Amino acid sequence: QTLTIPIDQLENKRQFKCIWVANQFKEERELVLFPNKDGSVSDLLNEAREQVDLQQNGTGKLRLLEIISSKVFNIVANDVPLEHLISQGQRTFRIEEIPEDEIELGKDEILVPVAHFNKEIYQTFGTPFLIRITDGETISKFKERVKEKIDIQDKEFEKVKLAVIHMGRAIYLTEESDKSISVKDFLPQTPGAQSISKPWLGLDHLNKAPKRSRYSFLERPIKIHN
Repeated sequence: QTLTIPIDQLENKRQFKCIWVANQFKEERELVLFPNKDGSVSDLLNEAREQVDLQQNGTGKLRLLEIISSKVFNIVANDVPLEHLISQGQRTFRIEEIPEDEIELGKDEILVPVAHFNKEIYQTFGTPFLIRITDGETISKFKERVKEKIDIQDKEFEKVKLAVIHMGRAIYLTEESDKSISVKDFLPQTPGAQSISKPWLGLDHLNKAPKRSRYSFLERPIKIHN
Protein backbone atom coordinates (compact mmCIF):
# COMPACT_ATOMS: atom_id res chain seq x y z
CA GLN A 1 0.00 0.00 0.00
CA THR A 2 1.30 3.42 -0.96
CA LEU A 3 1.34 5.95 1.84
CA THR A 4 -0.52 9.05 0.69
CA ILE A 5 -0.16 11.02 3.92
CA PRO A 6 2.54 13.68 4.23
CA ILE A 7 5.23 12.61 6.70
CA ASP A 8 4.68 15.68 8.88
CA GLN A 9 1.04 14.65 9.45
CA LEU A 10 1.81 11.09 10.51
CA GLU A 11 2.41 12.01 14.15
CA ASN A 12 -1.27 12.94 14.45
CA LYS A 13 -2.41 9.75 12.76
CA ARG A 14 -2.92 6.22 13.98
CA GLN A 15 -2.51 3.14 11.83
CA PHE A 16 -5.63 0.99 12.08
CA LYS A 17 -5.81 -2.41 10.42
CA CYS A 18 -9.19 -4.05 9.84
CA ILE A 19 -10.97 -6.30 7.36
CA TRP A 20 -13.37 -5.28 4.63
CA VAL A 21 -16.06 -7.87 3.80
CA ALA A 22 -18.53 -7.56 0.92
CA ASN A 23 -20.42 -9.37 -1.82
CA GLN A 24 -21.96 -12.05 0.43
CA PHE A 25 -18.60 -12.64 2.12
CA LYS A 26 -16.87 -13.52 -1.17
CA GLU A 27 -14.72 -10.37 -0.99
CA GLU A 28 -12.44 -10.16 2.03
CA ARG A 29 -9.33 -8.02 2.26
CA GLU A 30 -7.30 -6.10 4.77
CA LEU A 31 -7.64 -2.32 5.03
CA VAL A 32 -4.84 -0.20 6.46
CA LEU A 33 -6.32 3.14 7.50
CA PHE A 34 -4.73 6.25 9.04
CA PRO A 35 -7.40 8.13 11.00
CA ASN A 36 -6.57 10.92 13.44
CA LYS A 37 -5.53 9.66 16.85
CA ASP A 38 -8.33 11.63 18.49
CA GLY A 39 -10.89 10.47 15.90
CA SER A 40 -13.96 8.29 16.32
CA VAL A 41 -15.37 5.24 14.56
CA SER A 42 -17.30 7.60 12.29
CA ASP A 43 -13.99 9.07 11.04
CA LEU A 44 -12.66 5.56 10.45
CA LEU A 45 -15.70 4.58 8.36
CA ASN A 46 -15.44 7.78 6.30
CA GLU A 47 -11.84 6.99 5.44
CA ALA A 48 -12.67 3.36 4.63
CA ARG A 49 -15.39 4.52 2.25
CA GLU A 50 -12.68 5.99 0.02
CA GLN A 51 -10.90 2.63 -0.29
CA VAL A 52 -13.77 0.22 -0.95
CA ASP A 53 -16.30 -0.42 -3.69
CA LEU A 54 -19.86 -0.25 -2.41
CA GLN A 55 -22.68 -2.19 -4.01
CA GLN A 56 -24.42 -0.29 -6.77
CA ASN A 57 -27.85 -0.72 -5.20
CA GLY A 58 -26.66 -0.93 -1.60
CA THR A 59 -27.46 1.30 1.35
CA GLY A 60 -24.11 3.11 1.28
CA LYS A 61 -23.99 2.93 5.08
CA LEU A 62 -21.06 1.26 6.83
CA ARG A 63 -20.61 -0.25 10.28
CA LEU A 64 -17.71 -1.53 12.35
CA LEU A 65 -17.94 -4.96 13.96
CA GLU A 66 -15.77 -6.32 16.74
CA ILE A 67 -14.91 -9.96 16.01
CA ILE A 68 -13.63 -12.33 18.70
CA SER A 69 -12.85 -15.99 17.97
CA SER A 70 -14.86 -15.99 14.73
CA LYS A 71 -17.96 -14.54 16.41
CA VAL A 72 -19.50 -11.07 16.18
CA PHE A 73 -18.98 -9.69 19.67
CA ASN A 74 -20.25 -6.16 19.19
CA ILE A 75 -21.45 -3.51 16.72
CA VAL A 76 -19.17 -0.60 17.59
CA ALA A 77 -21.07 2.69 17.83
CA ASN A 78 -19.97 5.50 15.52
CA ASP A 79 -19.17 7.86 18.39
CA VAL A 80 -16.73 5.50 20.13
CA PRO A 81 -13.21 7.02 20.30
CA LEU A 82 -10.65 5.06 18.30
CA GLU A 83 -8.30 5.01 21.28
CA HIS A 84 -10.72 2.53 22.90
CA LEU A 85 -10.26 0.00 20.09
CA ILE A 86 -7.40 -2.46 20.45
CA SER A 87 -6.78 -5.41 18.14
CA GLN A 88 -5.03 -8.22 19.96
CA GLY A 89 -5.13 -12.00 20.18
CA GLN A 90 -8.42 -13.28 18.76
CA ARG A 91 -9.96 -9.76 18.61
CA THR A 92 -10.14 -8.09 15.21
CA PHE A 93 -12.34 -5.45 13.59
CA ARG A 94 -14.36 -5.65 10.40
CA ILE A 95 -16.03 -3.02 8.23
CA GLU A 96 -19.02 -3.86 6.06
CA GLU A 97 -21.94 -2.24 4.29
CA ILE A 98 -25.21 -2.51 6.24
CA PRO A 99 -27.85 -4.54 4.35
CA GLU A 100 -31.14 -2.83 3.58
CA ASP A 101 -33.17 -5.06 5.91
CA GLU A 102 -30.92 -4.21 8.88
CA ILE A 103 -31.05 -0.40 8.66
CA GLU A 104 -34.30 0.00 10.61
CA LEU A 105 -35.66 -2.76 12.80
CA GLY A 106 -39.28 -3.14 13.82
CA LYS A 107 -40.32 -3.44 17.46
CA ASP A 108 -40.58 -7.22 17.02
CA GLU A 109 -37.16 -7.55 15.37
CA ILE A 110 -33.55 -7.81 16.59
CA LEU A 111 -30.12 -8.39 15.08
CA VAL A 112 -28.50 -11.65 16.16
CA PRO A 113 -24.87 -12.78 15.72
CA VAL A 114 -24.37 -15.93 13.64
CA ALA A 115 -21.27 -18.13 13.84
CA HIS A 116 -20.10 -21.43 12.38
CA PHE A 117 -19.15 -24.45 14.49
CA ASN A 118 -18.92 -28.21 14.17
CA LYS A 119 -20.39 -30.09 17.14
CA GLU A 120 -18.24 -28.16 19.66
CA ILE A 121 -19.78 -24.71 20.15
CA TYR A 122 -16.54 -23.27 21.54
CA GLN A 123 -14.63 -24.08 18.36
CA THR A 124 -16.12 -21.49 16.03
CA PHE A 125 -14.61 -20.87 12.60
CA GLY A 126 -15.20 -19.10 9.32
CA THR A 127 -16.77 -15.71 8.66
CA PRO A 128 -19.41 -14.71 11.23
CA PHE A 129 -22.23 -12.32 10.43
CA LEU A 130 -25.43 -10.72 11.69
CA ILE A 131 -28.99 -11.59 10.71
CA ARG A 132 -32.37 -10.03 11.42
CA ILE A 133 -34.70 -12.11 13.58
CA THR A 134 -38.42 -11.39 13.24
CA ASP A 135 -40.71 -12.64 15.99
CA GLY A 136 -43.21 -15.16 14.65
CA GLU A 137 -41.44 -15.85 11.36
CA THR A 138 -41.68 -19.51 10.36
CA ILE A 139 -38.53 -21.58 10.66
CA SER A 140 -38.74 -22.51 6.98
CA LYS A 141 -38.71 -18.85 5.89
CA PHE A 142 -35.94 -18.04 8.34
CA LYS A 143 -33.77 -20.90 7.06
CA GLU A 144 -34.29 -19.67 3.52
CA ARG A 145 -33.01 -16.22 4.52
CA VAL A 146 -29.95 -17.76 6.18
CA LYS A 147 -29.25 -19.78 3.02
CA GLU A 148 -29.50 -16.65 0.86
CA LYS A 149 -27.27 -14.74 3.27
CA ILE A 150 -24.37 -17.17 2.93
CA ASP A 151 -25.13 -18.00 -0.72
CA ILE A 152 -24.96 -21.78 -0.47
CA GLN A 153 -26.32 -24.60 -2.61
CA ASP A 154 -29.43 -26.44 -1.40
CA LYS A 155 -27.55 -29.75 -1.21
CA GLU A 156 -24.89 -28.25 1.06
CA PHE A 157 -27.39 -26.36 3.20
CA GLU A 158 -29.26 -29.57 3.97
CA LYS A 159 -26.22 -30.62 6.00
CA VAL A 160 -26.32 -27.44 8.11
CA LYS A 161 -28.11 -27.59 11.48
CA LEU A 162 -29.27 -24.35 13.12
CA ALA A 163 -29.08 -23.95 16.88
CA VAL A 164 -29.64 -21.26 19.49
CA ILE A 165 -26.48 -21.09 21.61
CA HIS A 166 -26.87 -19.77 25.15
CA MET A 167 -24.86 -20.27 28.32
CA GLY A 168 -22.78 -23.04 26.76
CA ARG A 169 -25.76 -25.03 25.47
CA ALA A 170 -26.93 -25.64 21.91
CA ILE A 171 -30.70 -25.90 21.40
CA TYR A 172 -31.29 -27.06 17.83
CA LEU A 173 -34.18 -25.58 15.87
CA THR A 174 -36.91 -28.05 15.09
CA GLU A 175 -37.18 -29.53 11.60
CA GLU A 176 -40.90 -28.72 11.61
CA SER A 177 -41.00 -25.92 9.04
CA ASP A 178 -44.32 -24.47 10.22
CA LYS A 179 -42.97 -23.71 13.69
CA SER A 180 -42.08 -20.08 14.35
CA ILE A 181 -39.03 -18.20 15.61
CA SER A 182 -39.28 -16.36 18.93
CA VAL A 183 -37.25 -13.22 19.58
CA LYS A 184 -37.29 -14.08 23.29
CA ASP A 185 -34.99 -17.03 22.61
CA PHE A 186 -32.26 -14.57 21.58
CA LEU A 187 -32.65 -12.04 24.39
CA PRO A 188 -30.32 -12.14 27.42
CA GLN A 189 -31.99 -13.43 30.57
CA THR A 190 -30.44 -10.66 32.65
CA PRO A 191 -30.69 -6.96 31.65
CA GLY A 192 -27.41 -5.36 30.67
CA ALA A 193 -25.70 -8.69 30.09
CA GLN A 194 -22.31 -8.66 28.42
CA SER A 195 -22.30 -9.44 24.68
CA ILE A 196 -20.33 -12.60 25.29
CA SER A 197 -23.20 -14.05 27.36
CA LYS A 198 -26.00 -13.14 24.94
CA PRO A 199 -27.58 -15.92 22.87
CA TRP A 200 -26.38 -16.36 19.28
CA LEU A 201 -27.31 -18.47 16.28
CA GLY A 202 -24.97 -21.33 15.47
CA LEU A 203 -24.61 -23.06 12.10
CA ASP A 204 -23.42 -26.58 12.82
CA HIS A 205 -21.55 -28.12 9.87
CA LEU A 206 -18.16 -29.44 8.80
CA ASN A 207 -15.33 -26.96 8.43
CA LYS A 208 -14.16 -27.46 4.85
CA ALA A 209 -11.73 -24.57 4.87
CA PRO A 210 -8.00 -25.40 4.64
CA LYS A 211 -5.97 -24.99 7.80
CA ARG A 212 -4.31 -21.60 8.12
CA SER A 213 -2.28 -20.08 10.90
CA ARG A 214 -3.22 -16.48 10.10
CA TYR A 215 -6.60 -14.78 9.62
CA SER A 216 -8.53 -17.91 10.49
CA PHE A 217 -11.65 -15.74 10.76
CA LEU A 218 -11.44 -15.17 7.02
CA GLU A 219 -11.71 -18.82 6.07
CA ARG A 220 -14.75 -19.79 4.06
CA PRO A 221 -16.72 -22.24 6.20
CA ILE A 222 -18.74 -23.67 3.30
CA LYS A 223 -18.01 -24.44 -0.32
CA ILE A 224 -19.66 -21.63 -2.24
CA HIS A 225 -21.04 -22.08 -5.74
CA ASN A 226 -19.89 -19.72 -8.48
